[in-house]
Amino acid sequence: MAHSAAAGIPAFGFSGESLRLCFEPAPNEAAFDMIHEVTRREGEHRARNIVALALAIAHQSLGKAAEDPVVDRFLDRLRSLDAVARVGCEIDGDRCTMDMIVRQVMKRFDDPQQPRIHYSGSPVSIPSHWAHLIAIILHELGTNAIRHGSLRGHRGEVNLRWCVVANPDPGRCTLQLSWRETGGAPVHATGPKGFGSRILRDLGSVNRRCTAEYKLPPTGLNYHLSIELQDSEVSYD
Repeated sequence: MAHSAAAGIPAFGFSGESLRLCFEPAPNEAAFDMIHEVTRREGEHRARNIVALALAIAHQSLGKAAEDPVVDRFLDRLRSLDAVARVGCEIDGDRCTMDMIVRQVMKRFDDPQQPRIHYSGSPVSIPSHWAHLIAIILHELGTNAIRHGSLRGHRGEVNLRWCVVANPDPGRCTLQLSWRETGGAPVHATGPKGFGSRILRDLGSVNRRCTAEYKLPPTGLNYHLSIELQDSEVSYD
């Protein structure tokens, strides 16, 4: 890669050495897209490393204090944040298929020899910023199912479905995603709400184009996410 003072990007090598990525100025759009992609990946890489570093420092500094339930919950949240950062970094490109997003996240929680997470949906692609949001929510749903829900035992299952439906407003549609747990031990919706539960309720609602429904009947968690999209944001594969 040619060295030039025109466009320098600070970076670090695998051994921690300081690097500087440089590009020759070019008038074509492809060159600017390449610079944007490199900076995006570098930013994601640094964000992931910061979370992992914070987790490592916490473990080394706290020692026996980590056995305290309050401290353990804090560390658990850091571990969850680290996993979410890794999930987000695995979503590549400007657009992602829903099938790819689901497969990428669910492979962490399912056994391919005896699958218990059953999913299907419309063959559609969506912009990467929506893909990141969905990946984080799916990660939290899977984590919750493993720890407290239908995947904690040996008989429970998850049914995951998605579809795109037309809106009354011209030029708009809605991506609907539903997660339904069945077959696990009876659920008792008592006690304080956990960190993951608050994420599932609130994360999908921080954007005015999203609505999230979180229900916990005795049969298992039911979660429904709706994202209002412009028709131009959705492509059918």
